[in-house]
Amino acid sequence: MSLQPIVLPDADAVGETVAATILDRLAAIDSRPFLLGCPSGRTPTPVYRALARHAARGVDLSRLVVVMMDDYVEPDGLRRVDPSLPYSCLGFAQREIVAPLGQEIEIWAPDPAEPERYDEAIEAAGGIDLFLLATGAGDGHIAFNQPGTPRDARTHVTLLGEATRRDNMGTFPSFTSLDMVPTHGVTVGIDTIAALSREVIMMVSGSHKNSAFQRIKAAKAYESDWPATIVVECKNPTLIADRAASEGK
Repeated sequence: MSLQPIVLPDADAVGETVAATILDRLAAIDSRPFLLGCPSGRTPTPVYRALARHAARGVDLSRLVVVMMDDYVEPDGLRRVDPSLPYSCLGFAQREIVAPLGQEIEIWAPDPAEPERYDEAIEAAGGIDLFLLATGAGDGHIAFNQPGTPRDARTHVTLLGEATRRDNMGTFPSFTSLDMVPTHGVTVGIDTIAALSREVIMMVSGSHKNSAFQRIKAAKAYESDWPATIVVECKNPTLIADRAASEGK
C-alpha cells in the first residue's frame, strides 16, 4: 500500500515535527537506551538543530544512541575515512548531531572490516526504535544502497555510483570536484532498515527532490532501481515532505 504523505511548509517545519516525534517516542519507553537511526547530510540537519534547541531548554537526551547509516571508506575497503575529514559521516555525527546537544551520547557506526557485526549489535540491542531516512535525488539511494541493491541486503561495503557521488557533492561542500568523492562506502543494508527498525520516517525536502518524492509516494513495494522505496515495506512508516519537495517549485 502506498504512503499518504504529510506535507509541511518548509524544511524547518519538517525538522521541528520529526524532533517532536523523537521526544515523544523517547518519553514513551522506560530507562533503556533509545536507538535513533541517523543519516548525515542536508535533509536531517533541521531535525538535529531542533533537538539541540530542546537540549538547550533542559530536555534530557542522554538515553539516545545515534546509529549512523553509513560512511565513506578508504580505497582498501577496510577502514572508515578519518573522522576529522569534513565528509566523514562519523565526524558529521560527532560535530553536527552530538556536540550541539551538550550531553554524553553514544554514537554507533558500521565497521567496513566487519560489516556483519553492525547488524548483530543492532539486533542484540532490540532493534532501532526510530530510523530517520532520506533519499538521494538523482538515483534514489538510501544510505549508500545503490540502485540494484537486493531486498535482503544487510550491512555491507559497496561501490558508489556517479549519481550518488554527485548528490553528495551537495551534501559535503568540501567536495569541489567529483574526483574528490570516495568511490566506496559502508552502509546498512535494505533489510537492515526494514527488519531491524520499529518505526521509520522518510524525510524529503527541497524542490530538487520532487521526482524522488513522487517516486516514493507512488511505490507499493520495494523497487530495487530506487532503493528509498523500501520505506513502504518498513514497520510504522511515515513519509513527510516540505512543500517545495511535494510541488517541485
